[in-house]
Amino acid sequence: MPLAILKRGDKARIMTIKGTDVVKKHLGALGFVPGVMVTVVQLSYGNMILGIHDSRIAVNDDLAKRILVQAA
Repeated sequence: MPLAILKRGDKARIMTIKGTDVVKKHLGALGFVPGVMVTVVQLSYGNMILGIHDSRIAVNDDLAKRILVQAA
């Protein structure tokens, strides 16, 4: 399922990233790689603030739809 449908407080494991090589490289540089756990910290106007690797990263709805996850 896409990361974009998760709600505040949900945790999930990244399974795969969809999109071009540029998108995959960009998200990978931010730490979004298969196997990593993410937590939805906050939702705000189509953006998500995610907890990943002891950091918080904001992604827009378009990028969140490209990250496929499995609920934890």
